[in-house]
Amino acid sequence: MTTQISHDGKATAFVYYLFAFMLLWEWLRPLQEFTDTANTFIFVFFIGISFLLIFFKSRWYVTFPVKIIIILFMLHGLYFEGMFFSFLWVRELVQDIVFNISLIPGANWITMTPSFRSFLFFILLWLLVYLIHYWILFQKRIMVFFVLTLLYITVLDTFTPYDATFAIVRTVLIGFFMLGLLYFDRLKKIENLKVKGMASFRWILPLFAFIFLSMFLAFLAPKASPQWPDPVPYITAIGREGEDEGGLKKIGYSQNDEKLGGGFIGDDTEVFTHVSTDRHYWRIETKDVYTGKGWEVSDPEASLEELKSFEELNWTDDRVETKSLESTITINESYRHLHVMYPLGLTSIQTDNNMSFYFNRNTELITPFQEGEGSRAEFMTYEVGYELPSYPLNEMRKEQKFSNVPEGFIDRYTQLPDSLPSRVRDLAVQITANTDNQFDQAKAIENYLGSVEFTYDKEEVAIPKEDQDYVDQFLFETLKGYCDNFSTSMIVLLRSIDIPARWVKGYTEGDFINNVTSTEKEYQVTNNNAHSWVEIYFDGVGWVPFEPTKGFVNPYDLTFDYKNTEVEQDQIEKEDSSTEKEEQEQKQTPEKPEKEEQEPTAPTDNKGLSFFNFQLGSVSLYGMLLFILLLGFTIYKTRMKWLPKFIINKYKKRTDDEVFFQAYESLLKQFDRYGIERKESQTLREYAHYIDRYFNIVHMTALTRNYERALYRRDNAKEEWKKSIELWENLIKRTSS
Repeated sequence: MTTQISHDGKATAFVYYLFAFMLLWEWLRPLQEFTDTANTFIFVFFIGISFLLIFFKSRWYVTFPVKIIIILFMLHGLYFEGMFFSFLWVRELVQDIVFNISLIPGANWITMTPSFRSFLFFILLWLLVYLIHYWILFQKRIMVFFVLTLLYITVLDTFTPYDATFAIVRTVLIGFFMLGLLYFDRLKKIENLKVKGMASFRWILPLFAFIFLSMFLAFLAPKASPQWPDPVPYITAIGREGEDEGGLKKIGYSQNDEKLGGGFIGDDTEVFTHVSTDRHYWRIETKDVYTGKGWEVSDPEASLEELKSFEELNWTDDRVETKSLESTITINESYRHLHVMYPLGLTSIQTDNNMSFYFNRNTELITPFQEGEGSRAEFMTYEVGYELPSYPLNEMRKEQKFSNVPEGFIDRYTQLPDSLPSRVRDLAVQITANTDNQFDQAKAIENYLGSVEFTYDKEEVAIPKEDQDYVDQFLFETLKGYCDNFSTSMIVLLRSIDIPARWVKGYTEGDFINNVTSTEKEYQVTNNNAHSWVEIYFDGVGWVPFEPTKGFVNPYDLTFDYKNTEVEQDQIEKEDSSTEKEEQEQKQTPEKPEKEEQEPTAPTDNKGLSFFNFQLGSVSLYGMLLFILLLGFTIYKTRMKWLPKFIINKYKKRTDDEVFFQAYESLLKQFDRYGIERKESQTLREYAHYIDRYFNIVHMTALTRNYERALYRRDNAKEEWKKSIELWENLIKRTSS
């Protein structure tokens, strides 16, 4: 289908596409506000490129590869590692797509991975751009899309934290302007008007002025107070009565923590099992930059370095008492992340194939592969050795001088955004007013968050508005949340009084399965065990974990001093008293989840799938599906070659009374597919003359005369069809050339 566009028409089309782009953009703007979708710029960029390709009338063999390359480039940047042009990551992408396609027959939408969801979203935007192009350029209408956009924005404004005030204004301005211009185009087409460029301005300028004047008066006019009660509480209350799990985020580890908040649902999908002699948390990574909405890292470009010696990890001071332990970890094959879950005090990692390991110094993430390399099948089981510390209480209560830390260390781990409300800092000072050392200050904040004022909740958890701080909202407004709320709030309160602290992500110890030996036990860790906690730096000790989340107990032990140091009796009594107080507070806690929660900061990165686990039947099925899709695409693109033959065979041998009328209508539709559209104001004879001039023949005029005789007389339709078959067939064949 082709369209002839003049220079004036190109300018008008550019305006249409610009406005259509802006309307479609309004659908993308709210995603970062009320969902975990990040980097919406890439989708905006994609629709912009798509509209430009349509505007320049690029052929399908240009637009298709360009869009596919853009989609692949974006997916690679978001979800995969390694160089783009190495294409080593493509196998992982194919595995991901095939795995997610296998979930479709069972309608297992929640388990689909973020990369596949993004891929589907790109395809949806691709189709939307083409649909809008068809509405504007061929139908000359935009009302349906305009109304849907308004409904979408107003519903979000009503039921989510998204503020759509300016979005509604923008949408109304753009929509009314497009409606006016498109109506003018339809009017010109119906009346067959030839309007010069300056004459068009006589229509456009008053339209533009009228719209802006209406908006201006609406803005200045007095507004009546609401006449009806707010329906939102009633509607949401009804919705909660029958609420299912589909509207909540799914629990599990994810890499994106830029937007915290919102509820989640449980997921007992296994991540790994471990055989250990002691219970402790399993670390994955740390983050150090609090933005007011979530967590980022101070050096996102930090590269992986080969971990040649585990001594360089330097977990604690050499004088800290530790005990040597070992654990065996078996990762579930569906777990798609390629990182090491490891305990604090890690000293060794052993695998059957003697793999090398790589370390990110900025986040302390450890991975068995360099960027873009490796697969889950190569890294399923490993053993770790570690020195589990017991932290010296006396040393942590000493004055903190931080004399041996690197330059910039304190600034990095006491960073807070300038937008942090002052009442958060004031609260930190108030909580720690009766303490005189860093440890007691930390315990005071930890105990404050564990008080009866705060509630542990995984579902009814607020998302901060655009002008709200995540911690401020939790501490002063909702007082309800899960591990992300508690851990982040503790770190911000600590940093408010210049105590260096960082955010740690990983998994809790998991659920006991069985006894392996008299000393070793097997535990299962699922997505429900995903967790976040706090680490505080103490001079002369190192990083020490704290657990502020209500209902959770810190699995790490305290001693009274460095190893081989005597402890005075009054210090023992003081610590016993403190321990009893903490145990009483834990008993008062109203909620104590059996399974630990996650840090649900983004949609979960779900199950991956190893390429080597496919059965032959599955490969054949997916190959057949791909073949069908390619075949369908080829058939559609070559329809102007084979469709005329199909139409001829359908009607040529028929001799009934209705065949002429049906065949003639089919011919008109075929011309429309070919790009020779009949205008609404054209009679059949005028259109026939136009067709004959287009092809430089006289067949269509003769055929139309015969058609009109058959149409009005109705008694000789068969005879007229016999005389017209050859004319009709020749015209059909013209559309295949």
